[in-house]
Amino acid sequence: MSRPRKPVARRKRSAAARLRPFWIVLVLLVAGGFLGVYYAMTWPGFRAHQIAVIGNRRVNAKEILHHAAINRRINVWLQNMRAAADRVGAIPDIGQVTIRRSFPASVSIVVRERHPFAVIRTASVRLVIDRDLRVLDAQAGPAFPQFIVNIKPLAPGKDVKDERVVRLRDDYDQLEAAHVIVVSLRYDRFGDLVAVTPRGVQILLGDDEDLTRKVALIGPILSQTAGKRIAAIDLRAPATPVVRYK
Repeated sequence: MSRPRKPVARRKRSAAARLRPFWIVLVLLVAGGFLGVYYAMTWPGFRAHQIAVIGNRRVNAKEILHHAAINRRINVWLQNMRAAADRVGAIPDIGQVTIRRSFPASVSIVVRERHPFAVIRTASVRLVIDRDLRVLDAQAGPAFPQFIVNIKPLAPGKDVKDERVVRLRDDYDQLEAAHVIVVSLRYDRFGDLVAVTPRGVQILLGDDEDLTRKVALIGPILSQTAGKRIAAIDLRAPATPVVRYK
């Protein structure tokens, strides 16, 4: 008696075998995809046809466009706008930079300029700085406070890192907050803070560690001595302030 034959198991067709009848379609789809990407990259409609500069007043728009270096012959969506913004931000008088792209190929460069805050002055150096202590390429008139500090010259765009200038900036902010107007600030040879008012009154403030207490005395003293010719107000010992007259 013969044994029944076992059914032969059919091998599953591989994915490649199942797709083989459609290989021409797949090749055409891949080729079409590459052609589509190439067309999108090279289509003239995606080249920057309009670049607007917004927010600048002192810095020339041509200078901003030159630093941005956006290529008008290349697809604007493929260009590195972060790098372009960094290049514009390297301009000494430029602070924040935002570059926006609009479909299909418009670009807006929005800038915020830095503003002069004070002048660092020595016998041979005159640096215009903003509140962040960045050296600007701008001009500053006599109305800006002067920090008299002996430092080395710095090129526009560099940051002043001298600790004395940082302290003078912070001291000036305290005076300004108390509505005390001064035209210059410096440290004498003993390291004591000396301020000068628009009327030429010297305010001897001594150590600036307890500056808040001393600044609070300036307004009342000036009010009580209104109309008198004052040469100096000595607040180095705030418990016993001294007023010197001319």
